[in-house]
Amino acid sequence: MRRARWWILCAAFYYPALWLAVSCAWAFPGLVRSVFFGESIVELRPTAFGLMLWSAPSNPATHPGMGRGFFTFLPSGWILVPLVVAVALALVRAGRARRVLGGLMVAVLADVALVLPFARFRGTFHSSALLIFSSIFFFALLCLGLYWMSAAWAGSGYWPRLAGLWASAALMPLVFWVLLRILQASRFGNFLWMLAPPAAVAAVLATLRAPTGSAADSQPISSRVILSGLVATVLLAAGVAWGGPVIVHAFQRQQQRANQAAVAKLPPIQVDAPYPRAFFQKGVSFSAEFPNPYASPGARQMLRTLRAGGVNAVALVPYGGMQLGSPEVRGSGRHSWESDEGLRELTRLAHAMGMKVMLKPGIWIRGGHFGGDIGSASQAGREKWFEQYGSFIERYAKLAAEIHIDLFCVGGEFVRMSRYEPAWRKIIAGVRRVYPGPVTYAANFGDEFESIRFWDALDLIGLQEYYPLPDDLSTTALVKKVEAVQERFHKPVIFSEVGFPSVPGANRHPWQDGKSGNADPQLQARCYRAIFQAFYNKPWFEGMYWWKVGSNGFGGPSDTSLTPWGKPAMQVVKKWYESGNRQNAGLSRPAAAPAPASPQESR
Repeated sequence: MRRARWWILCAAFYYPALWLAVSCAWAFPGLVRSVFFGESIVELRPTAFGLMLWSAPSNPATHPGMGRGFFTFLPSGWILVPLVVAVALALVRAGRARRVLGGLMVAVLADVALVLPFARFRGTFHSSALLIFSSIFFFALLCLGLYWMSAAWAGSGYWPRLAGLWASAALMPLVFWVLLRILQASRFGNFLWMLAPPAAVAAVLATLRAPTGSAADSQPISSRVILSGLVATVLLAAGVAWGGPVIVHAFQRQQQRANQAAVAKLPPIQVDAPYPRAFFQKGVSFSAEFPNPYASPGARQMLRTLRAGGVNAVALVPYGGMQLGSPEVRGSGRHSWESDEGLRELTRLAHAMGMKVMLKPGIWIRGGHFGGDIGSASQAGREKWFEQYGSFIERYAKLAAEIHIDLFCVGGEFVRMSRYEPAWRKIIAGVRRVYPGPVTYAANFGDEFESIRFWDALDLIGLQEYYPLPDDLSTTALVKKVEAVQERFHKPVIFSEVGFPSVPGANRHPWQDGKSGNADPQLQARCYRAIFQAFYNKPWFEGMYWWKVGSNGFGGPSDTSLTPWGKPAMQVVKKWYESGNRQNAGLSRPAAAPAPASPQESR
């Protein structure tokens, strides 16, 4: 009976211990970086399993090595190690007085810190000295915490002690994981079940040595102590459920006011300004990347840096969502990474710096499917999808008119749906009713680009340029393919996307993003140079948007993705954009000097 009460006690305090441990791991590193390294707090969110506080450099352009992941372990790892040590030392005294509860807190904190870097792992994992050291350290601390907990079963044999630790430390996260699965709230599902295996293995080692229980541990556990754990669990859950949205709303309102103040001194949007149909676009696709949404100081600073590097146009890409097999197309929320507010702010800043903006709404298909996979065998299903998509795209066309977007893209890469010409002509007509500027479509390279028949209804032919190049990087065949379409419709051509990853063989599979393995930034740069040499001075060519530069400045020489940022390819872009003999013909706004950063954004 005494052993069962100890397990009930651990179960009663497990949720508060888990919430505090996750908060330490997810909030404390960002808080330290904000206080001591001048980073900006970009997200504050109490969740059911911990407090999230994310920070980002005020100028992400100077940090090309920062990753895109949910949890960047460096330098957070060096912050977490001393934090966990400090907590463990603080609990030593508490552990002697009530060793089981002290051990529970240490074990859960160490388990969370051990698992967190792997929680969002996808593909091939790249280890580092920090990751190896911290993993060993946190696992050893996990064993220590479980050894303290085993004092509850002092005097018992090996198997009863092991069963007690498994039930207290390994079973509990699985219980929460199952509960989330039942409630279909799977956001933390992988993270929770991943806590169980290290705890189970550490329990085997921690039980090898029999504990020396204290007098306090040998006494029966009072119902009052167990009740206090249950009350703490209920109050914490209720506080997060009721107080969390209030905190999030207040933080978002504060961010909104700061963003509005940052752009208040910029020239107002010139709604009645003319829309030139032809202008050369020295562009990049500018994507919203964690932790900097479009409406953030980091995104604005990255935009300034791009302008200083010769870029005169950016493609902003807000996403809607859908599930493959369903015709429903969902718009983005008010506080999405590509919010309307962020689109307004970046467009206003871009125009103040003499830049053009293409608005290129996209569809994110759940599961990461390619847009060309969208299709329906039935006419009713296709009609429903076109109806849903038409409403989605017209909403952004209205926004484009409100903020004077310079070029609007009605869609792209719908390989199986773009063959239905009448439906697309209807969508294009609907866009033109609400948006007076030039319009394009972003066709996938290959059959779609070469077979579309509604180019005559558009102002520019848009190509997602990911045609493979031979190993000698000859562009002769590529130029012939593009010229053949241009000569049929006599419309200017832009590359609505173009890019190559920085990996060996990038010329053969230019569309493969984030491929694991060694980086080859020099090959990426040579591919960029080949595209510039082939197309830059064609009289019918009106520019390109390199895929992609992120608002968080991710990239760097060891990055294998398609971004050119922090790599030799970006120097190729800068050279051609600044020194190429293409003029900015048709630009309706004078190229102003880059807008200075506001005091709040230049810490």
